[in-house]
Amino acid sequence: MTTRQERATSRRRQQKIKNILLAAGGLLIIIAAVLLLSHKPSTSSSGPAMVGKPLGDFSLKDINGQTVHLSDYRGKAVLVNAWATWCPPCKAEMPDLNAYYQAHQADGFILLAINAGDPASDAAAFASQKGLAFPVLLDPNARLLNSLGIHDFPTSILVGTDGVVKAIHVGMFTPQTLEAEITPYLP
Repeated sequence: MTTRQERATSRRRQQKIKNILLAAGGLLIIIAAVLLLSHKPSTSSSGPAMVGKPLGDFSLKDINGQTVHLSDYRGKAVLVNAWATWCPPCKAEMPDLNAYYQAHQADGFILLAINAGDPASDAAAFASQKGLAFPVLLDPNARLLNSLGIHDFPTSILVGTDGVVKAIHVGMFTPQTLEAEITPYLP
């Protein structure tokens, strides 16, 4: 009789363990689904930037540790400039970009300079040394820039007040090209 009782007790224990494991597995699946559905990516979900197409929202930290979203500047003309401290043309265009930004900031112009993978301290030191007035964002490993299709530096993407890409400029800006290519799109 003890063996029958022991077997019945053993079966009940095994069934309880199975029920607990099934419940735990179901709970893990529910948690994973909630996390996946609530996750907001920090990079563009629309793929490479294309003239005439909206640019997907993104968020990056600036050199002061603050999170900046492209959507923070909805309704303004935004120049997204990809640069790096190891890129001579990038460094050479910064004074012109800074002067243009300061001259047109009151017109609703925003410049977001996205650094392509330099250490934060290097990007911050460069921005301080050059007296850059516009936000300098950090893209570790250049993941966002790669997702936007940027592989040459400097490259700039002009996003109009409607969120649509108006122009993609590969290479260094000069004061003349800034006036010719950006000014017509200012509000």
